[in-house]
Formats: sequence, structure tokens, C-alpha cells
Amino acid sequence: MQVVAHDKVISRSGTHSSDVPRSELTAADERKFGLPFILNVPIRHTRQSALTRTAVVASPSAHILQGAKQTLKLSKEEKKRRRTCRHEGCNNYIVHKGLCCRHGGGKKCSLEGCNSSAKHRGLCWKHGGSVPCKLDGCDKKAKARGLCWAHGGGTKCRNAECSKVAVSNGFCWAHGGGKRCEVNGCIKPAYGRTLNLCEKHFQQMRHATYFEVYVSIIVTCQRLFMLVMAGLTILLS
Repeated sequence: MQVVAHDKVISRSGTHSSDVPRSELTAADERKFGLPFILNVPIRHTRQSALTRTAVVASPSAHILQGAKQTLKLSKEEKKRRRTCRHEGCNNYIVHKGLCCRHGGGKKCSLEGCNSSAKHRGLCWKHGGSVPCKLDGCDKKAKARGLCWAHGGGTKCRNAECSKVAVSNGFCWAHGGGKRCEVNGCIKPAYGRTLNLCEKHFQQMRHATYFEVYVSIIVTCQRLFMLVMAGLTILLS
């Protein structure tokens, strides 16, 4: 048996070993000099120490993998390509499963038989998924910030001094947004219901069309009258 007294190790043979400072003792020597080792008590922390040793060994590889991920850098084009819809020819951003809302990436309306995208409460705009305008007395659908288009719910005009709602290209009608009349030199707003013409040129076209139709009817009637008269002349002769 070994005992420790006054920093000296006494062996079973009775010989004295040289003085060993406590600071230079290894972990194995400290366990041997401990009371559990002397009393031959079973050591139960062997599994825990092995696990701890395993964790310490595995941690450098985890840091290496993390460093490899950080060093992997993507260009702007690659990042943009990863965010766009995988449908051929579509440049919209993905919403779900690599697809945009237009190509089936978003949630579908919960109403049976409807394939439209869900907007609110699992329903599409047509089946009650819209949010009403929060302005009192307005029953229109809200576009943004809880307001409808008429009450300022759309995107604001990009002009710094303008507070109107943008129509297209980030500008309102007054600052160049929206369609323009197709007549050369006309910059007035145009609409789909006016065949991409302004109100003035649309009315002129309508009047011109009505006049052309009226003239064509008169000419047709005159030709019919001439044919009838020619037929009567032949019969009477």
C-alpha cells in the first residue's frame, strides 16, 4: 500500500522516493494518491470522462465545418438565381417549394374547387380572404397599411413633393405614371376601356366611326334604290 505524508511517497518495500512537488504531479498520480484509490472504491466517472474526451475531440471538426461554410461565398447573380422561381422563363421570387405564387408556390384557397392563392384566413380575394378598408364607412378592400386605393393604401408616388398614390413605374398620373394616349404628341392618360386612348381622342374616334357607319348605310341604300329602279325599268319596257 502507498501512503502520502509530507510530500513524500512511501512504497510497500519501505523505501522513500524523492520529493515530488504537487504542481508537477500528473492527473493519474493525483487519482492514485486519492482516498478512493487507496480504499479500492470503484470509479464511476469513467464513462463521463470518455464522453467528455470524445466531445473535445469532435469539437475541432465542427469548427472546421463552420469555417468552411463561412468561406463559401456566392455572387449576387447566384444568390438571385437561387431566390427566383424554378419555372422556366419566370423571374419572380419563390414563395414555397421553389415556386412563386403564380406557378403554385403559395398557399391555395381553402374553398373546394378554387385554385387561387390564399391571401388571408386561408381564403383568396374572391372568397373572403381580403381585409376591408379600416376607414369608417368604406367597404372596399384594403391594399396596404389597412387602407384601400382611394384612401391612400397604395404605393406613394416617388416624387418627393407628391402625396398621391403611384399608378405604375412608381409615379402617379401627374408625374408620368400609367398609360399614355397612343396618338402621337398626346401625353394625356389612357385607359383600357378607351382602347389605350385619352378621353378626347376616344370620343373623336367614336364620332368618326359613327359618321363612317352612317355614310356607309346611306351609300348602301342608294345602291339598292338604283338597282330596284333599274329592275322596274326593265319590266315596264
